[in-house]
Amino acid sequence: MSLGRLEVILLGLLSTGDRTGYDVWKWLEGHGPFVGYMAKTSQIYRQLGKLVEWGWATSFPDPRSSGPDAKLYRITDRGRDTLREWINSPYVPSPRPLDPDFQVRLRFAGSIGPEKALELVQIELEYRKAREASIDRTFDEVLVSADAAAREREWQKEWFLIQNERGHYMVSNLIAWLEATERRLLTIIQNRAKVEV
Repeated sequence: MSLGRLEVILLGLLSTGDRTGYDVWKWLEGHGPFVGYMAKTSQIYRQLGKLVEWGWATSFPDPRSSGPDAKLYRITDRGRDTLREWINSPYVPSPRPLDPDFQVRLRFAGSIGPEKALELVQIELEYRKAREASIDRTFDEVLVSADAAAREREWQKEWFLIQNERGHYMVSNLIAWLEATERRLLTIIQNRAKVEV
């Protein structure tokens, strides 16, 4: 199932309790950078209204002793079903490393348990390793003017290598984190299995 990032975030947050649009905004202010997503308050309120319109959430007043009442939003059974359907839908990694879709999926789908988190991490890890192994790192002559002097050509080649190294180090760090997370999740799953026996 295809849901927008903000829809997933809203349904994910509402699945753990009633929230105002301001509560969502505050959560995004603190945690948005870690899931790679930010939204303006107007976007949040507009999308909350759509969730109500689609039957995925309801709204009701939250009386305040000072100032106007706030509007609280609550997930409906239909909203929970939609979120569950998204959680169980196949995950397809993005060609871009550190894509917000993985971060959002890991945060909200992975929160249902270590097995789901492990599944996501393993899919991402396998994809990243395959992509990293397939990258062509040869110098791209197209980026250098045909009449460039030898010094300019050398600089362009060096600059190309520097840019490639940046991407390689970023992906290498991501792969290292995915491998460490995979080991950690396997340990958690094994320890849970021992307790259940």
